[in-house]
Amino acid sequence: MISLGPLAFAAPWALAAFAVLPLLWLLLRATPPAPSRVIFAPLRLLQNLARTPETPQSTPWWLLLLRLLMAALVILALARPILSPQTDISTDRPLLLLVDDGWRSAPDWPHMQAQARSQLIAARSEGRDVLLVFTAAPANQTDLSFGPASNALARLNAHELRAWPPARDVTAERLETGLDQQGAPERFDTVWISDGVSNEDHDRALARVLSASGPVTIILPAPERTAIGLTRVGVAPDGFTVRLVRADSDAERPVTLTATGADGQALARLEGVFEAGEQRLDLSASLPLDLRNQIARLSLDRFGSAGATHITGDRWRRPRVGLLTPEAGGERQPLLSDYHYAREALAGTAELVSGDLDTLLGTEPSALVMVDNARLEDDRLTAFVEDGGLLIRFSGPNLATRADDLLPVRLREGGRLFGGAMAWEDPQGLAPFPDESPFTGLEASTEAQVTRQVLAEPGPDLDAKVWARLSDGTPLVTADRRGQGWIVLFHVTAGPDWSSLPLSGLYPAMLERVLSLSGGADPTPPQGGAWGLERQLTADGLLTDPAGQSQMIAADQFTRARASARTPPGVWSLGAASAALNVMQPGDDLALMARDLPGATYRTGDGAIETRLAGPLLSLALIILCLDGLITLILSGRMPFATRNFGAVAVLALALGGLPQDAHAQDMTGIDQQALEVRLAYVRTGDARIDDLSRAGLAGLSRESTRRSAVEPTTPVGVDIETDEILFYPMIYWPVTEDAQGLSPEAAARVTAYMNAGGLIVFDTRDGRASGRGLAPHPGLVRLLDSVEVPPLQQMPDDHVLGRAFYLLTEFPGRYPDTRIWVEANPESSGRDGASSVVIGSADWASAWAIDEQGRPLAPVEGGPRQRELAIRFGVNLAMYALTGNYKADQVHVPAILERLGQD
Repeated sequence: MISLGPLAFAAPWALAAFAVLPLLWLLLRATPPAPSRVIFAPLRLLQNLARTPETPQSTPWWLLLLRLLMAALVILALARPILSPQTDISTDRPLLLLVDDGWRSAPDWPHMQAQARSQLIAARSEGRDVLLVFTAAPANQTDLSFGPASNALARLNAHELRAWPPARDVTAERLETGLDQQGAPERFDTVWISDGVSNEDHDRALARVLSASGPVTIILPAPERTAIGLTRVGVAPDGFTVRLVRADSDAERPVTLTATGADGQALARLEGVFEAGEQRLDLSASLPLDLRNQIARLSLDRFGSAGATHITGDRWRRPRVGLLTPEAGGERQPLLSDYHYAREALAGTAELVSGDLDTLLGTEPSALVMVDNARLEDDRLTAFVEDGGLLIRFSGPNLATRADDLLPVRLREGGRLFGGAMAWEDPQGLAPFPDESPFTGLEASTEAQVTRQVLAEPGPDLDAKVWARLSDGTPLVTADRRGQGWIVLFHVTAGPDWSSLPLSGLYPAMLERVLSLSGGADPTPPQGGAWGLERQLTADGLLTDPAGQSQMIAADQFTRARASARTPPGVWSLGAASAALNVMQPGDDLALMARDLPGATYRTGDGAIETRLAGPLLSLALIILCLDGLITLILSGRMPFATRNFGAVAVLALALGGLPQDAHAQDMTGIDQQALEVRLAYVRTGDARIDDLSRAGLAGLSRESTRRSAVEPTTPVGVDIETDEILFYPMIYWPVTEDAQGLSPEAAARVTAYMNAGGLIVFDTRDGRASGRGLAPHPGLVRLLDSVEVPPLQQMPDDHVLGRAFYLLTEFPGRYPDTRIWVEANPESSGRDGASSVVIGSADWASAWAIDEQGRPLAPVEGGPRQRELAIRFGVNLAMYALTGNYKADQVHVPAILERLGQD
């Protein structure tokens, strides 16, 4: 192989054929085209005369150059030229292609996939066998046999990233044992396309196994494309804090983080900058408690991945808890009082409000806590519990003397004393928590000893109400439903007077579990105290339905569990409680991969992708060959029409050859065809990922509209809003990015004319943002709307025609559910028959519409198949609305609509 700058030749000996081009020139001049024949009338008289051979003096010089060019292209193709060569093509050894496919590859995955594809295409052209191995694959995938590169290429194209880190130690074990068992070649080349992040000693173990069989080349990502992790999220009195970490620290790197609710609404947005030399970034946000408790997910906007996403669970949703204060004079030693211990135990898991009952009910608490000295009998307490509230009570001398009705069980009067001078029994410890208790998974502390308790009256239903017992089997904590709420009773005091439980770490953990019932949930955990996966996190940081088989996690092991192939990250549930298993845990850091791994050479993958030019050169030579044949026929007189109109044919050929090949907005044959076909259009943003998703979304919507309705759109097209004509498209989907700029006056006038003529533009900010939540307006949307004459807008009313244009809908989700939609406020005055020319939302509808011809989704949707179906129905309604306008608002349709609703 020889290299000439960025160009290399795999078979340079073929370039020697250029030496015969001069000889070819002479041969071509000696064999010109046949002379043209002219019909002569007295040809019969000359028929028997001897013919004298005649040869034209020369072939047209431009035809000779065309043929020499064709020969030169063939010679170059035989030399197998490669632009920006990245592989060692001087070897015929098999290739082991190792690809990191964990969450850390998400920011650079398109480029990593292109690098891997380039390696496989090169191996296919060389006829080399290939083994493709992914480092985050489950350990049970043990097929490690070399095979054709085309098979590996198909696997690569269909592969999806994993939401957990790569398991390089497991990969090393698989390769070390599997290659020997499956008869792998002794020597092979290895190319490792890495995410650039260190796995400490696991990297060395893997490199040692690979280098034992041949050279190892590691391709690292560019610094600006390395992963960012969201490692610590904490609550603060006025909001929350987060910590971001990165592996590379050479340059500044701005980041934006968004907090969203369970419904996909954006609740807060944080911005910050990694300074040069810094690997950590701490951010904080101020947010009212009610909004903070609604946060379900925090994720980075531009560098989205599973590791840059934090899912919240019950621990995040700090309930507002009201603590009834004792009567004046009831606490002589405040720091030793029951009230003090209860307050300190709850401070880490709840937003505490103290005061009398009137004050507390005015704050709308989720739970009320009543120690023995704050005992209160009030009908409003009963109403609070029956309406879904949680009442936590503690025992004491007052309750032991006289019980009341707000108790989960009947109590004996007096109380039980252990270990005293008049007692026969020793202090009792705690028994292990039963599986049906909300405390299951907690370890009964041996430090907790009970010296006194109130006893429950035996009864047939007592066992079902006991959540915790002493070692002798008597109840320590009982609970019962009352209406829609719960009453929970600790049979000891909130302070250390009756037990040492308040002095142990078990005390706040038990209260935290009890507070998970503040929404009136059922505390009975399934599967005998094991957590099950409810919603799975994808590598891009989206929640979807669980895919594949996940392993249950024992309740006492959940806090130590890490995201892996067997225990994917996401939301896990145990009865009423839900908890998040996130990829990054507090204290985790990211570090760059070491540059001294055994037997490895390194290359940065920020250069150009290797391109093999032999195929394109041969294709061009074939085109020239066809053109040469056509010209020969014309010059030889065998195409009379072309001969008489040679100039016109040449002009037409040049015109056809000069037509743009980009099949976007103007890829149709003419204005007539555009007017005769129904096509949905999307605005090209310049971001390939967004544009591909928009095209796939409208293609899926077009297929579903054809299948479900009389609307039959053809292939959707992308338009450049600044240059393309848009008048012929009934609906234009416009994904708005944050850096979108305002339109030029000419484009703005074209858009205004389009809307006035009856066109429908669907602006989609794609971020699940909701107005009225204290967020700044979307900057890109503001700039666009400022440059266009947009009519006054309003939030879409419940009775808008879009809700019944084809399907009867009350929800209009996309990738995000329940986002707000804005339409024209007064379309009746526009002269468009009352139809709005603008629909503005943030649900990312294209992602939900994106399905292939077999109905398989191409992008995840948070709400699963049901939400995707609703999004498609809304898309069909949009297409129908764009074509029929306010047609369904006519009164003639009211009986049919009422009949479908079952209201007639």
